[in-house]
Amino acid sequence: MNRHAKPALSMSPRGLTLTEAVVAIGSAAVLLSVGTTVLAYKGGTSDSMYKLAEFGQAHACYANDWNERQWTALPDNAGAFADDCGSYTATDGCPRLVLGFGSTGAVWGYFLNCGGLPGNCSTWARLRPMNFSVADRTTGAFRQSNVWGFREYVSKNYYSNEWFSADDPVYAAAAAQFNSPYEFASPVAGLPGGFAQSSFCLSPAAMLNPGVLRAKAEGGFQAPNAFIDSYRSPTVTQCMHPALKSRMTEYGWFRDAPSDGLAFNAGRESAPFTLFFDGSVQATSMAQAELDDAMVRAGNKFGDGLWSDDTPYGMDAWQDTKSVDGLRSGFHMLTTGGILGRDLLTRE
Repeated sequence: MNRHAKPALSMSPRGLTLTEAVVAIGSAAVLLSVGTTVLAYKGGTSDSMYKLAEFGQAHACYANDWNERQWTALPDNAGAFADDCGSYTATDGCPRLVLGFGSTGAVWGYFLNCGGLPGNCSTWARLRPMNFSVADRTTGAFRQSNVWGFREYVSKNYYSNEWFSADDPVYAAAAAQFNSPYEFASPVAGLPGGFAQSSFCLSPAAMLNPGVLRAKAEGGFQAPNAFIDSYRSPTVTQCMHPALKSRMTEYGWFRDAPSDGLAFNAGRESAPFTLFFDGSVQATSMAQAELDDAMVRAGNKFGDGLWSDDTPYGMDAWQDTKSVDGLRSGFHMLTTGGILGRDLLTRE
């Protein structure tokens, strides 16, 4: 436990044991709150659909402010240091993830041990879009969209209604904080470990340089520490299939799941609401995503599919929780070609 100016605190999101420091630091800042407009959809509406539509507008505003770039947590040149946190912080900068000010006036966040801040280099795993770690599939910036930097385009607080689906089991406990005058609180009563992450996650594939998840025909997967521009977030205009490439999706299987706590890709019957790069939102059948991927693989002499199966995850793909019916899918998470690729062949 580190201390800096004010008592430092630690937390373990969703019961995950973290080695990185999560600390509170006394300081002051001003956040800009940008309003968004909710869109309506034909054929009915859903809480998650509305919220993902808001995120689509927020992403558009962010891109407008940042030369069409996407939000990312790591600096563009992080790959130049071979993904070595110690080398980077010693020579270049001090990136961080800030969750917000708490009731004591201290600010919560994940920090590195640089710039006078307490912390250590294990926080680097929080800053990467994803870690390609079989042992830890859930840590990464793809889970951190409601932090300072992008959150200002949606809401003021970490625990705001926009970030949590009404279908998410954690919603009721998180909702107790929605009207809080503070940007962040921990622990929160009723939440496992006293903390909850957003109901929605970004596509890490789209946050990485397209060269990371290359098709096998082009050389295949490259570890992010293998080339300089690996962490340079691509521009939105690079997206070649905006109606077919996912941008954000529900993290969990929130409706009609056979058991609690399953990931969005834990079974063929799952249909998470998904935001695509063209700003549209729909429930996406994991069975259809699996079928589309199989069709592409069957017609490709290199065995390339819609998602990369030559990452450290292998053919099992990214799975936060095990599949209930044998589904193996990298939909959203491991899209072949990243932002240049697509997650479906067609949509209704």
